[in-house]
Amino acid sequence: MSSMRHTVAEIAKLARVLGVDPAELEFLTTQSPSAIKAFRDQVSDEMSGRDVLRMQRVAAAVKLVPKPVAALVAEKALGPALAAAVAGAVEPARAVAIAESLSPKFLADATVLLDPKRAAEVIARVPDAMAAEVARELIERGDYLTMGRLAGAMPDSVLWAALPQAADRDILQVGLHLEDSSQAERLLNMVTDRVPGMVTAMYAEEKWADAISLLDIIGPQERARMADIVAEQDDEVLDGLLTAVTQLDAWDALLPVAAGMAITGLQRLAQRPVMHNPATLERVSDISLAQGLWLDLLPLVRHLDLDQQRCIAKRVLAEDDNSLRDLIILASPEAPTMLPLALAVDGEPRARVLALLDGMTELGSLVDLLGSGDHTAWETLVAITDELPDRVRKLLVVQALTCGLDEVASALSNET
Repeated sequence: MSSMRHTVAEIAKLARVLGVDPAELEFLTTQSPSAIKAFRDQVSDEMSGRDVLRMQRVAAAVKLVPKPVAALVAEKALGPALAAAVAGAVEPARAVAIAESLSPKFLADATVLLDPKRAAEVIARVPDAMAAEVARELIERGDYLTMGRLAGAMPDSVLWAALPQAADRDILQVGLHLEDSSQAERLLNMVTDRVPGMVTAMYAEEKWADAISLLDIIGPQERARMADIVAEQDDEVLDGLLTAVTQLDAWDALLPVAAGMAITGLQRLAQRPVMHNPATLERVSDISLAQGLWLDLLPLVRHLDLDQQRCIAKRVLAEDDNSLRDLIILASPEAPTMLPLALAVDGEPRARVLALLDGMTELGSLVDLLGSGDHTAWETLVAITDELPDRVRKLLVVQALTCGLDEVASALSNET
């Protein structure tokens, strides 16, 4: 889902370069965003290289006339397309000086066609007031593609001047259209105080698909920070997100986010109605196993109730012994959750996991795997003492004593 949205954004950028309607390039939807971007870069380089001599001649002529005259010529004779092309060939300080005499509308028209790679020095020198005027014009037009394309080339000072012109919903759209996705973290760090407003806008305008796409291009720390902010919102906001994730089948985007959330956020997530739907939990399990997100699922599992854990366990225990053994090894010691999952089911499935635990010498020590007093179901363990392999039971006795649970240790010992 997220990949397709990024592909569509890249097609729109390519269409802008070619001067065609994006609908004419729909045949490219089977290509990856990176492939389309690479082709766009080649096209831009070819087009710029072809006109380089002409741009140099125009730039040389611009140097010979006073700045107000050059501005008048640019606006009345050259037009925005040629002015944008010439901007990269003129000495940056002079280009900015000429731009100061141009109208915000004309500057915005030229900015649409500006190549940030060839005009980086000019962009870096743009005065704050000019940046604010152009940003306001582009945002009024809803031209997030241009804003996103240029944002990465803007120094912090220019961005600080431009961002106040954008509403919370606009910032989300600019983030989705960034030329360089690595700039998303930089942008979010500059608008941290506005993230709650962005979340509210996502909910009010049902833009969760856009939000999920943005989560897909930022790093783990920023994802977790945004997820924690979402988790602090009203129930209906959080339910809106989870419903959208379910409808879009975007658990592969949300699970890595949940893995880094604070405990209070995970607890709220686990309690929401969507997370009590057996079909949802089975799908979450399927995706975690199929896409290598097992360790991202486990932090959430600790906060699920017994019925929820049972749904996860039934799916996980459908794996063969070799796969299940690999999952157990992955879960230790960072995420010791396998035993609670085993205890969520009865009979042969539980005995199977306990037998696997008993026979696994490659873990070194099962004490880490079995968990601490915070997330091991001690009462259940005591109730099934007779089912536990001797080695597992002895290790649990040690773990209980370590946690100061002397009565539990005594009950687990059961004359061992």
